Amino acid sequence: NQLTGNVDKLSAISTLTCEMWNVARLGLKFGARLCPQPNPVQIGSSVLAGGPRVVCALPLCQRTGPSPAVAGEVVKQSVVGGEPDTMPRLPGIGSVPALLRGGDWLGTVVFAASGAVTAGTVGMDALGCTLVGSVTALGGGTLRDAIVLQQRPFWVDEWEYLAMAVCTAAATFFLWPLLPEGNLVKGKGGKEGTAMVVGDTLGVAAFSVIGAMNGVRLAVPGIVSILCGMMTATFGGLTRDVLSGLPRSTHGFGRILHSEAEAYASTALVGATAFVLARSAKLGLAHRISVGAGTAFVANSASKIYDVRLPTWKS
Repeated sequence: NQLTGNVDKLSAISTLTCEMWNVARLGLKFGARLCPQPNPVQIGSSVLAGGPRVVCALPLCQRTGPSPAVAGEVVKQSVVGGEPDTMPRLPGIGSVPALLRGGDWLGTVVFAASGAVTAGTVGMDALGCTLVGSVTALGGGTLRDAIVLQQRPFWVDEWEYLAMAVCTAAATFFLWPLLPEGNLVKGKGGKEGTAMVVGDTLGVAAFSVIGAMNGVRLAVPGIVSILCGMMTATFGGLTRDVLSGLPRSTHGFGRILHSEAEAYASTALVGATAFVLARSAKLGLAHRISVGAGTAFVANSASKIYDVRLPTWKS
């Protein structure tokens, strides 16, 4: 009798599963009628070696990218001075865009290490440091893509960024406590050394330009492209500060939006603005990258060397 009862229960579960599957199929068919799949529309160039970027011009209920009405405009505005705003997949020294890719890789590694160190100093475990380090490196571009540009995060296609961030953050958690203090990597008191500071500055310069490039390729307004540049360079660190509970009295201020620590987000904003203005002046790709990245680097360096701060309320 017990065996018969178990068989009856399994039969009932199987019947219920089949009915749920049929309901799900009907729901999918109904949704397909409401939002039919359109034909792909080519709307510009990808960041990967200048290849064509294909985005579906979806109805409003499925739209994740620019509407069909601006598809032609995107193609037109994605090229200025005869050069599209693209970079090669791998870094190199043969061109300014290849150097920019190298700065992007360097910034990813340094940001991941810095995020892991910050998480470790507030007591997070190995997984927490790895996650926070990865978010610090990838979070800015992820928020830019998901919120502003309405496309899937860049590291889904360019998976090497995810690998670099995760591996660097995990390695930093285990190796940082073993490093002696007072060198280029780890300074006195366990703070980040000169090499980390310079790498961070280069990362801000590269990220601010690359973020703005992602905006102009989709022909969003100039002010939105500038916002994309600032988000890419700083919103990963902003997320790190939130996850780490900064600012706090025992561990100091957050780095991104607290001028008591340093002027940070504003320097990325200046670099992205310089890039967009140089592009509006129809400078060549190498020149506008140099203008934008150089401006961000100088502004960030000056804020550290000369202790430049934005005004804040007096406590």
